[in-house]
Amino acid sequence: MNSKQKISLSITATLFIVYLAVTAGFVNRERQHIYCHTIDVTICDSLLNRFVSANEVRQLIEKDNRHIIGTAMDSIDTRRLEEKLNARSVVKNAEIFTSIDGTLHARVYQRRPIVRVLTAMGSFYIDDTGYVFPFSHAYTSYVPVVTGNIAVSFKANYRGEIPEADKLFRQIYAFSLFLQRHRFWRSQVLQVHIQNINDVELIPRMGNQLVKLGSLNNFEYKLKKLYAFYQHAMPIEGWNKYAQLDLRYSNQVVAKIRN
Repeated sequence: MNSKQKISLSITATLFIVYLAVTAGFVNRERQHIYCHTIDVTICDSLLNRFVSANEVRQLIEKDNRHIIGTAMDSIDTRRLEEKLNARSVVKNAEIFTSIDGTLHARVYQRRPIVRVLTAMGSFYIDDTGYVFPFSHAYTSYVPVVTGNIAVSFKANYRGEIPEADKLFRQIYAFSLFLQRHRFWRSQVLQVHIQNINDVELIPRMGNQLVKLGSLNNFEYKLKKLYAFYQHAMPIEGWNKYAQLDLRYSNQVVAKIRN
């Protein structure tokens, strides 16, 4: 590259920077004369869950800013509004931004529960990231339910990551995440009942059997055995022949015939 080309390139870059600065200044001056006239709310995953509605989000924004309609756009604290929405346990992430047509936009992503756990401290959801939050009476997500003797270290209305002390809760999360990622098991397992950490039972959707899992250790191997039994035995014997399927023994499924 010769010296003339370098000078030309330098001038072009300088002009581009000046253009950006002038444009930014123009936009900022224009924004001082733009007022909010509408709030546009998008619940990005409303087909999966309905923990929060667009109307609720709009009301929350208006409650925090009573006269937001008619307010200058450059005076709206979008970060504070995001923090307000993200403080709700059912909200995974909220994005607030404005546009030069006077619209305040809110994009909300809800948490995606994979299991509901009933404990002595209350009912909780665990989402696909391992986040725990209280059961909502406003909307019920149709996910497997875990019942039984489940002790937890946290209090009612807890929200946050699973505490290190709650080993069983962590196992429930890992097991539920496996179910969620496999289409067959996601549909097949309705309920998990825990007598104690070494006595876990499954209640399936298809087939009127109690499935004895034992502990949650090596659950993938145990479910693999059960799936093979479903594939090879059930088409021959029928789905109602057995009252109980026991997965606690190595390399076999012990089936108890119904009386």
